[in-house]
Amino acid sequence: MNTYKVDFAANTITITAAFAKAMNDPTSAEYKIIAQIRKDFPEMEIIRKTHKTPSKYQTKTGEKFNCNQFKNLTYKNMETFIMGLPSAEAYMNEYLFLKNYAAEVQTNGYTIIRRWFMAQFPDFRKNPIVYLTNQPAVVSAAEVADQYEAEMATAA
Repeated sequence: MNTYKVDFAANTITITAAFAKAMNDPTSAEYKIIAQIRKDFPEMEIIRKTHKTPSKYQTKTGEKFNCNQFKNLTYKNMETFIMGLPSAEAYMNEYLFLKNYAAEVQTNGYTIIRRWFMAQFPDFRKNPIVYLTNQPAVVSAAEVADQYEAEMATAA
C-alpha cells in the first residue's frame, strides 16, 4: 500500500519510495492527494522515508542477534579484550602483525582485523568469559591475510 504521513507540528509530509514513484504520474490518486495537501498547505515540506534500522540481525551462518554484532568492536576494545587474557602475548603478536600488515596494504584494515578477531574468538559475543579458562590455539594472521587477499582478488 502506498502510504504517506502528514505531520502538522513539524510541517512535513513523509512519503514512502513506492508512494513517490506513484506520485510522479499526474493521473494517479497519489498525485491528486499530494496536490490537494500542497494546495491547502503550501508551506509543507515533502520528505522521503528512509529505511528502518533492523531490530534483528542475522549472520551468514544463521546466528541471530538483537543488535549489530560488530557494534563497539573497535581496535581499542579488541586490544583491551586480548590484553585481559592469560596468554595475551601470543594473541597480541598476531593482532599487531595483522594491524601492521593491513596498514601497509590498504588504508582501512578494520575488516581483515575483525575477521581474524572473530575467527580467533568465535564465542566473543555470546560468552567472552569462556576465554579466561579455555585458551584456543592461535589463529595465524598470515593465513587470514592470504585468505582475505584471495577473496579480494576473486571479487575484482
